[in-house]
Amino acid sequence: MSDWRDPWDGARQGSRYDGRIDGCDGFDGDAGAWSTPAPEPGASLPPFRRSLSLQRTRFAVGLPDASTATVDVDHLSGRASLYRDDRHVRTSDMPVRFPLGSEAIVVAASRYGMRRIHLIGADGSERRLDPAPGTPEHWRAQLSRRHPGVGRTLAACAVIVLTVDLILVAPQLLELVTHLRFWADRCSPFVSPVDLPVWANTALAISAGLAGIERALTFRHHRLLDAETDGIGS
Repeated sequence: MSDWRDPWDGARQGSRYDGRIDGCDGFDGDAGAWSTPAPEPGASLPPFRRSLSLQRTRFAVGLPDASTATVDVDHLSGRASLYRDDRHVRTSDMPVRFPLGSEAIVVAASRYGMRRIHLIGADGSERRLDPAPGTPEHWRAQLSRRHPGVGRTLAACAVIVLTVDLILVAPQLLELVTHLRFWADRCSPFVSPVDLPVWANTALAISAGLAGIERALTFRHHRLLDAETDGIGS
């Protein structure tokens, strides 16, 4: 396979398909410059600002022809912009598939971050794009590299939190839904065995949100476990 060039430091690596797929399934005065309208074709790629990291993220990949494809994601608008060698090519709503000759980049987001950001090769091979320095995804990847124990602990805690949230919140939601007139006229209302106070449900919601962010930053996804935190499907 062809070598690929690291999009951030220019170093050449081994196979361009050595990434993996995990699952598959604040703001400042510069914010306006990142919002609509979409950049003009050929417009330069703006510098990534850490102050906008809660609103935006960015990934890149070196292509076989020695060019670099960069995807800039605006979570607020739900759109992704493709740049080729730092020049704007196209902006589209997510999920989107950006064609690159015989290859393509697929982009999809969840409510709390990225769900897919992969280069699809002509042979069907897939490689996840590299997060730009300064992005939350880059920070989380560095944390796992430098402190693998901490990274594994965070990942495990996220699974535990979402599992507990699913067990405790799902029955309450089911009770709420079955008491709506539409369902009550057709079946007996369900009575949840779990009845938590408002403060406990609020704490669960906040914890689940943080767990969803952790899993999005590490590109982990499970159809059932992450059902509550899913947003835009891929």
